[in-house]
Amino acid sequence: MINYTTKFFSLDILKIKDIKLHETTESNRLRNIYDRIANSKHLLNPVIVGKYNSDYILIDGANRLSTLREIGCKLVICQIIDYKNPRIKLRNWNHLIYGMKIDDIAKHCSDSGMNTRKVKYQEGYRIISSKLNHILISEIQNGSSVLVTLDKSFFKLIKQLNTVTKYYFNKYPFDRSEEEIRYADLRKYSRKEGILVEFPRFTKSQIVRIAGSDTRLPAGISRHILDNRVLHVRYDINKLKDDSDIEKKRKDLDAYLLSKIDNNKVRQYRESVIVFDE
Repeated sequence: MINYTTKFFSLDILKIKDIKLHETTESNRLRNIYDRIANSKHLLNPVIVGKYNSDYILIDGANRLSTLREIGCKLVICQIIDYKNPRIKLRNWNHLIYGMKIDDIAKHCSDSGMNTRKVKYQEGYRIISSKLNHILISEIQNGSSVLVTLDKSFFKLIKQLNTVTKYYFNKYPFDRSEEEIRYADLRKYSRKEGILVEFPRFTKSQIVRIAGSDTRLPAGISRHILDNRVLHVRYDINKLKDDSDIEKKRKDLDAYLLSKIDNNKVRQYRESVIVFDE
């Protein structure tokens, strides 16, 4: 990496209580992350926080933040971004759920007071692309699709999304799929039977609105795209359990980052990367 100062990116130490959330945690992922962090001496990856006026909104890392809070931490290392910056894009994760039948989840939605109807995929996709109060559920194998109509009231809509995702969270295995991956490609390349759930397209202003309320989006729907994401910053977890002398901790963090840069221990990637985790 070129010998930039730390102003090239913004890492800081914040009090956990000062960070607002917009989504829930995901139990299975939370349990795995809890086991990893609770048994480690260091936090490796900062959470991502969007600064909007005087508010700090967590946009990635809800499971890490919840774990740190649960093990007694009062502070967290954050990468802070300007949430008003138009270069920060909000995208969706879709959920590719395995072993579930489309009729079962459609019945659950109907029994929960949501209107459902069978549609051609292209028709359903046009609707969810232009209207907030719909989700589209499609089978990978036979190509059948069901359009689910949600309440037009913003916060009732979010509660209904939670009703939908609770039906399969912790019951069926699923993967997150970027919204840019086309349904046709999933049908072509997926080796497992399953269904795809495509969610409403929220805006950043709506994320801010949710963070300022008591309502939360289900885990794993919002996906933010940002430049220069920072990974593998080792920080002593014990130091995060004491919220005194934050300024000294910030100076120590800056010194640590500059030493890494000066000793050529930082790499910057621009290309897309596929990683096989251990």
